[in-house]
Amino acid sequence: MEQIGTRVLLVDDDRFTLKLISGYLLPAGYVVRTAEDGLDAIEKLRAGLPDLIICDLNMPRMDGFEFLDVVRKRFPHIPVIVISGVYADELPAGVAYDAYCPKNAFLSEQLLKTIIDLTERPPQRTAHPRVHNEPALARWDGSGRYFINCRDCLREFTAPRVFQMRPDETWTTCVHCGKLVHFIVTPHLEGT
Repeated sequence: MEQIGTRVLLVDDDRFTLKLISGYLLPAGYVVRTAEDGLDAIEKLRAGLPDLIICDLNMPRMDGFEFLDVVRKRFPHIPVIVISGVYADELPAGVAYDAYCPKNAFLSEQLLKTIIDLTERPPQRTAHPRVHNEPALARWDGSGRYFINCRDCLREFTAPRVFQMRPDETWTTCVHCGKLVHFIVTPHLEGT
C-alpha cells in the first residue's frame, strides 16, 4: 500500500504564488490543496484536515490573521508556516504561527526546509479539540433577526431567514463562510 505524502493547505490570494509553491512541493511528494483566502481555506478544512498550513497574511474576505486565529482555536495541533513580504520582526504580536518564511527569491528552498523541520519535529500542543456537534446559541433581537456565532469561521452574523427541519431544530446559513448552522434560541437570550 502506497503511503500518502504530507498534506499541505496553501492559502494565498496571489495565483502566481500558489502555482509557484505548489509546483515546488508536488514533485517533492507533498499533497497540496490551495485556497485563495481564509474563508476558502475554512471550506477546504471541512473536506479534511491537512498536516500543515502555509498561509499568507494579507488577503480579501478573511485575512491570514483572522484565519490563523480560527486555526489555533479549532485545530491547535496543525503546524502553521506564515509566508509574507513583511519581515518576521515587523509582524504584529499575537500572530499564531510556528515558522516564518519571507516571500523572496529563496522562498521555495527555505519553505521546503521549514516544512521538513516542522513535520519531523512538530510543535508540542494540546490534544485535538473536541468537536462541537451541539447547536449554536442565538440571540433574538425581537425585530425578526437572530444573532449567531458560526462554529466554523467564528464570526457573528445576523440571520433574518431561517428554516426548520423539525419543530425543535432551527437552521440557517452563515453569511460569511456558507456553513449550514444549527442553532437554538434560549429563553434567557430572547430579546437581549
